[in-house]
Amino acid sequence: MKKTTLLILAIIIINVSSFSQSTGTLNLSPGQKYLVENKITTSSSSEMMGQTMETKADVSSNYKIEVKELKDNNINFVNTITGMKMSVNAMGQDMNFDSDKKEDMDGEIGKNFKDIINQPKDVVMDKSGNVIIPEKTDTMSKTNSSSSPTEMMMQQLGGDPEAQGYGAKMAFEIIPKGSKVGKSWADSSSKNGITKVTNYTVKEIKGDEYTISLTGTIDSEIKTEMQGMQIETKTKGKFTGEEIVYVKTGVIKQNTINSDASGTVIVMGQEIPTSSKITSVTTVKSL
Repeated sequence: MKKTTLLILAIIIINVSSFSQSTGTLNLSPGQKYLVENKITTSSSSEMMGQTMETKADVSSNYKIEVKELKDNNINFVNTITGMKMSVNAMGQDMNFDSDKKEDMDGEIGKNFKDIINQPKDVVMDKSGNVIIPEKTDTMSKTNSSSSPTEMMMQQLGGDPEAQGYGAKMAFEIIPKGSKVGKSWADSSSKNGITKVTNYTVKEIKGDEYTISLTGTIDSEIKTEMQGMQIETKTKGKFTGEEIVYVKTGVIKQNTINSDASGTVIVMGQEIPTSSKITSVTTVKSL
Protein backbone atom coordinates (compact mmCIF):
# COMPACT_ATOMS: atom_id res chain seq x y z
CA MET A 1 0.00 0.00 0.00
CA LYS A 2 2.88 2.38 0.69
CA LYS A 3 4.18 2.00 -2.89
CA THR A 4 0.66 2.60 -4.17
CA THR A 5 0.44 5.80 -2.15
CA LEU A 6 3.69 7.11 -3.58
CA LEU A 7 2.58 6.38 -7.15
CA ILE A 8 -0.78 8.10 -6.66
CA LEU A 9 0.80 11.16 -5.10
CA ALA A 10 3.26 11.37 -7.96
CA ILE A 11 0.41 11.28 -10.51
CA ILE A 12 -1.34 14.08 -8.60
CA ILE A 13 1.70 16.29 -8.69
CA ILE A 14 2.19 15.74 -12.44
CA ASN A 15 -1.19 17.33 -13.06
CA VAL A 16 -0.56 20.52 -11.16
CA SER A 17 2.81 21.11 -12.76
CA SER A 18 3.19 23.69 -15.53
CA PHE A 19 5.99 25.30 -17.46
CA SER A 20 3.69 27.52 -19.51
CA GLN A 21 5.18 30.75 -20.84
CA SER A 22 3.85 33.07 -23.55
CA THR A 23 3.75 36.73 -24.48
CA GLY A 24 1.28 38.93 -22.60
CA THR A 25 0.98 40.05 -18.99
CA LEU A 26 -0.95 39.40 -15.80
CA ASN A 27 -3.04 42.38 -14.71
CA LEU A 28 -3.75 42.00 -10.99
CA SER A 29 -4.17 44.38 -8.06
CA PRO A 30 -3.07 44.15 -4.40
CA GLY A 31 -5.74 42.74 -2.14
CA GLN A 32 -7.32 40.45 -4.75
CA LYS A 33 -8.03 36.97 -3.41
CA TYR A 34 -8.83 33.77 -5.25
CA LEU A 35 -10.03 30.29 -4.36
CA VAL A 36 -8.59 27.55 -6.58
CA GLU A 37 -10.38 24.19 -6.56
CA ASN A 38 -8.77 21.22 -8.30
CA LYS A 39 -10.40 17.82 -8.78
CA ILE A 40 -8.52 14.87 -10.24
CA THR A 41 -9.72 11.40 -11.25
CA THR A 42 -7.10 8.80 -12.11
CA SER A 43 -7.03 5.21 -13.31
CA SER A 44 -3.63 3.52 -13.43
CA SER A 45 -2.17 0.10 -14.03
CA SER A 46 1.21 -1.38 -13.02
CA GLU A 47 2.72 -4.76 -13.89
CA MET A 48 4.59 -6.31 -10.95
CA MET A 49 5.93 -9.89 -10.86
CA GLY A 50 3.49 -11.04 -13.52
CA GLN A 51 0.52 -9.46 -11.80
CA THR A 52 -1.45 -6.38 -12.79
CA MET A 53 -2.17 -3.83 -10.09
CA GLU A 54 -5.12 -1.55 -10.86
CA THR A 55 -5.52 1.69 -8.97
CA LYS A 56 -8.28 4.27 -9.04
CA ALA A 57 -8.22 7.56 -7.19
CA ASP A 58 -10.29 10.70 -6.70
CA VAL A 59 -8.49 13.70 -5.28
CA SER A 60 -9.67 17.22 -4.52
CA SER A 61 -7.56 20.10 -3.23
CA ASN A 62 -8.21 23.75 -2.41
CA TYR A 63 -5.84 26.71 -2.59
CA LYS A 64 -6.26 30.31 -1.45
CA ILE A 65 -4.19 32.90 -3.25
CA GLU A 66 -3.85 36.55 -2.23
CA VAL A 67 -2.13 39.30 -4.21
CA LYS A 68 0.00 41.13 -1.64
CA GLU A 69 2.08 43.62 -3.61
CA LEU A 70 3.10 44.79 -7.07
CA LYS A 71 6.79 45.64 -7.24
CA ASP A 72 8.54 46.62 -10.45
CA ASN A 73 7.63 43.87 -12.92
CA ASN A 74 6.79 41.34 -10.22
CA ILE A 75 3.67 40.30 -8.32
CA ASN A 76 3.98 39.06 -4.74
CA PHE A 77 1.43 36.45 -3.64
CA VAL A 78 0.71 34.40 -0.56
CA ASN A 79 -0.56 30.95 -1.54
CA THR A 80 -1.98 28.46 0.95
CA ILE A 81 -3.06 24.90 0.25
CA THR A 82 -6.04 24.81 2.61
CA GLY A 83 -7.26 21.28 2.17
CA MET A 84 -6.97 17.94 0.38
CA LYS A 85 -9.22 14.92 0.19
CA MET A 86 -8.28 11.61 -1.40
CA SER A 87 -10.09 8.33 -2.02
CA VAL A 88 -8.02 5.46 -3.44
CA ASN A 89 -8.86 1.89 -4.36
CA ALA A 90 -5.82 -0.34 -5.01
CA MET A 91 -5.78 -4.14 -5.24
CA GLY A 92 -9.25 -4.28 -3.72
CA GLN A 93 -8.29 -2.14 -0.74
CA ASP A 94 -9.72 1.30 -0.02
CA MET A 95 -7.71 4.17 1.38
CA ASN A 96 -9.10 7.58 2.32
CA PHE A 97 -7.47 10.80 3.43
CA ASP A 98 -9.00 14.10 4.58
CA SER A 99 -6.67 16.88 5.70
CA ASP A 100 -9.47 18.34 7.83
CA LYS A 101 -9.25 15.30 10.11
CA LYS A 102 -6.51 15.40 12.73
CA GLU A 103 -6.14 11.61 12.76
CA ASP A 104 -5.51 11.63 9.00
CA MET A 105 -2.91 14.41 9.21
CA ASP A 106 -1.13 12.47 11.94
CA GLY A 107 -1.10 9.33 9.78
CA GLU A 108 1.29 7.98 7.13
CA ILE A 109 0.03 10.22 4.31
CA GLY A 110 -0.62 13.32 6.36
CA LYS A 111 2.88 13.57 7.79
CA ASN A 112 4.23 14.06 4.28
CA PHE A 113 1.97 17.09 3.79
CA LYS A 114 2.35 18.87 7.13
CA ASP A 115 4.92 21.26 5.72
CA ILE A 116 2.61 22.17 2.83
CA ILE A 117 -1.08 22.05 3.86
CA ASN A 118 -2.20 25.16 5.77
CA GLN A 119 1.33 26.54 5.56
CA PRO A 120 1.26 29.94 3.74
CA LYS A 121 3.92 30.19 1.04
CA ASP A 122 5.29 33.42 -0.36
CA VAL A 123 5.27 33.27 -4.15
CA VAL A 124 6.70 35.83 -6.57
CA MET A 125 5.75 35.87 -10.25
CA ASP A 126 6.71 38.25 -13.00
CA LYS A 127 3.88 39.67 -15.08
CA SER A 128 4.49 37.00 -17.71
CA GLY A 129 3.41 34.33 -15.19
CA ASN A 130 6.89 32.94 -14.42
CA VAL A 131 7.69 32.06 -10.81
CA ILE A 132 10.75 33.89 -9.48
CA ILE A 133 12.80 31.75 -7.09
CA PRO A 134 15.25 33.46 -4.71
CA GLU A 135 18.84 32.31 -4.93
CA LYS A 136 19.98 29.81 -2.33
CA THR A 137 23.34 28.62 -1.13
CA ASP A 138 24.38 25.07 -2.01
CA THR A 139 23.91 24.03 1.61
CA MET A 140 20.36 25.33 1.70
CA SER A 141 19.52 23.72 -1.62
CA LYS A 142 20.74 20.33 -0.48
CA THR A 143 18.79 20.60 2.77
CA ASN A 144 15.58 21.65 1.06
CA SER A 145 15.81 19.01 -1.67
CA SER A 146 15.53 16.23 0.89
CA SER A 147 13.25 17.97 3.40
CA SER A 148 10.28 15.65 2.85
CA PRO A 149 9.31 12.60 0.76
CA THR A 150 6.46 14.62 -0.76
CA GLU A 151 8.76 17.30 -2.12
CA MET A 152 11.11 14.62 -3.44
CA MET A 153 8.20 13.04 -5.32
CA MET A 154 7.22 16.42 -6.72
CA GLN A 155 10.74 17.03 -7.96
CA GLN A 156 11.00 13.50 -9.36
CA LEU A 157 7.82 13.43 -11.44
CA GLY A 158 6.35 16.92 -11.51
CA GLY A 159 9.03 19.50 -10.96
CA ASP A 160 10.13 21.58 -8.00
CA PRO A 161 7.00 22.62 -6.00
CA GLU A 162 8.56 26.00 -5.28
CA ALA A 163 9.06 26.57 -9.02
CA GLN A 164 5.33 25.91 -9.50
CA GLY A 165 4.36 28.43 -6.83
CA TYR A 166 3.04 25.53 -4.73
CA GLY A 167 0.17 25.23 -7.20
CA ALA A 168 -0.35 28.96 -7.79
CA LYS A 169 0.43 28.62 -11.50
CA MET A 170 -2.84 26.68 -11.90
CA ALA A 171 -4.74 29.97 -11.51
CA PHE A 172 -3.20 31.98 -14.35
CA GLU A 173 -2.68 31.81 -18.11
CA ILE A 174 -1.29 34.51 -20.38
CA ILE A 175 -3.09 35.14 -23.68
CA PRO A 176 -1.03 36.96 -26.36
CA LYS A 177 -2.28 40.46 -26.99
CA GLY A 178 -4.54 40.88 -30.00
CA SER A 179 -5.42 37.17 -30.21
CA LYS A 180 -8.48 36.32 -32.30
CA VAL A 181 -10.42 33.10 -32.93
CA GLY A 182 -8.09 30.66 -34.66
CA LYS A 183 -4.93 32.20 -33.22
CA SER A 184 -2.45 29.47 -32.26
CA TRP A 185 0.84 29.45 -30.42
CA ALA A 186 3.11 26.88 -28.80
CA ASP A 187 5.11 26.66 -25.67
CA SER A 188 7.87 24.27 -24.60
CA SER A 189 10.41 23.73 -21.87
CA SER A 190 12.93 21.18 -20.71
CA LYS A 191 13.98 21.23 -17.08
CA ASN A 192 15.11 18.68 -14.51
CA GLY A 193 14.50 15.78 -16.89
CA ILE A 194 10.96 16.87 -17.81
CA THR A 195 10.17 18.06 -21.34
CA LYS A 196 6.76 19.58 -21.96
CA VAL A 197 5.21 20.93 -25.15
CA THR A 198 1.84 22.72 -25.11
CA ASN A 199 -0.14 23.91 -28.13
CA TYR A 200 -2.80 26.59 -27.69
CA THR A 201 -5.61 27.67 -30.03
CA VAL A 202 -8.25 30.34 -29.41
CA LYS A 203 -11.54 28.48 -29.91
CA GLU A 204 -14.11 31.10 -28.92
CA ILE A 205 -14.32 34.66 -27.59
CA LYS A 206 -17.20 35.97 -25.49
CA GLY A 207 -16.43 39.43 -24.19
CA ASP A 208 -13.52 39.12 -21.77
CA GLU A 209 -13.69 35.30 -21.73
CA TYR A 210 -11.43 33.42 -24.13
CA THR A 211 -11.91 29.67 -24.61
CA ILE A 212 -8.59 28.01 -25.39
CA SER A 213 -8.07 24.49 -26.77
CA LEU A 214 -4.99 22.69 -25.44
CA THR A 215 -2.98 19.75 -26.75
CA GLY A 216 0.51 18.60 -25.88
CA THR A 217 3.05 16.06 -24.72
CA ILE A 218 5.08 15.57 -21.58
CA ASP A 219 8.10 13.27 -21.34
CA SER A 220 10.23 12.61 -18.28
CA GLU A 221 13.42 10.69 -17.56
CA ILE A 222 14.55 11.23 -14.01
CA LYS A 223 16.77 9.56 -11.45
CA THR A 224 16.43 10.30 -7.76
CA GLU A 225 16.95 8.70 -4.37
CA MET A 226 14.27 8.11 -1.77
CA GLN A 227 14.77 6.40 1.57
CA GLY A 228 18.10 5.00 0.41
CA MET A 229 16.69 3.54 -2.82
CA GLN A 230 17.51 4.82 -6.31
CA ILE A 231 14.38 5.35 -8.37
CA GLU A 232 14.42 5.91 -12.11
CA THR A 233 11.31 6.92 -14.03
CA LYS A 234 10.76 7.08 -17.77
CA THR A 235 7.32 8.18 -18.94
CA LYS A 236 5.70 9.59 -22.06
CA GLY A 237 2.27 11.13 -22.16
CA LYS A 238 -0.20 13.14 -24.24
CA PHE A 239 -2.91 15.51 -23.08
CA THR A 240 -5.86 17.45 -24.48
CA GLY A 241 -8.06 20.00 -22.81
CA GLU A 242 -9.83 23.30 -22.75
CA GLU A 243 -9.71 26.36 -20.54
CA ILE A 244 -11.61 29.62 -20.16
CA VAL A 245 -9.44 32.64 -19.35
CA TYR A 246 -10.29 36.22 -18.44
CA VAL A 247 -8.01 37.84 -21.00
CA LYS A 248 -7.72 41.23 -19.24
CA THR A 249 -6.34 39.76 -16.03
CA GLY A 250 -4.91 36.37 -17.06
CA VAL A 251 -7.02 34.58 -14.42
CA ILE A 252 -8.32 31.14 -15.41
CA LYS A 253 -12.06 30.61 -14.90
CA GLN A 254 -11.95 26.88 -15.57
CA ASN A 255 -9.45 24.39 -16.95
CA THR A 256 -10.14 20.77 -17.94
CA ILE A 257 -7.33 18.39 -18.94
CA ASN A 258 -7.44 14.74 -20.02
CA SER A 259 -4.13 12.90 -20.23
CA ASP A 260 -2.75 9.44 -20.98
CA ALA A 261 0.74 8.38 -19.95
CA SER A 262 2.82 5.20 -19.95
CA GLY A 263 6.33 4.21 -19.05
CA THR A 264 8.40 2.40 -16.46
CA VAL A 265 9.53 2.87 -12.88
CA ILE A 266 12.82 1.12 -12.03
CA VAL A 267 13.40 0.36 -8.33
CA MET A 268 16.26 -1.83 -7.07
CA GLY A 269 16.80 -3.18 -10.57
CA GLN A 270 13.15 -4.14 -11.01
CA GLU A 271 11.40 -2.56 -14.00
CA ILE A 272 7.72 -1.85 -13.41
CA PRO A 273 5.62 -0.96 -16.51
CA THR A 274 2.94 1.63 -15.72
CA SER A 275 0.13 3.41 -17.53
CA SER A 276 -2.44 5.95 -16.41
CA LYS A 277 -5.43 8.03 -17.47
CA ILE A 278 -6.02 11.30 -15.68
CA THR A 279 -8.78 13.89 -15.77
CA SER A 280 -8.20 17.19 -13.98
CA VAL A 281 -10.74 20.01 -13.53
CA THR A 282 -9.62 23.31 -12.03
CA THR A 283 -11.84 26.29 -11.23
CA VAL A 284 -10.80 29.71 -9.94
CA LYS A 285 -13.19 31.99 -8.08
CA SER A 286 -12.72 35.53 -6.77
CA LEU A 287 -13.18 35.89 -3.01
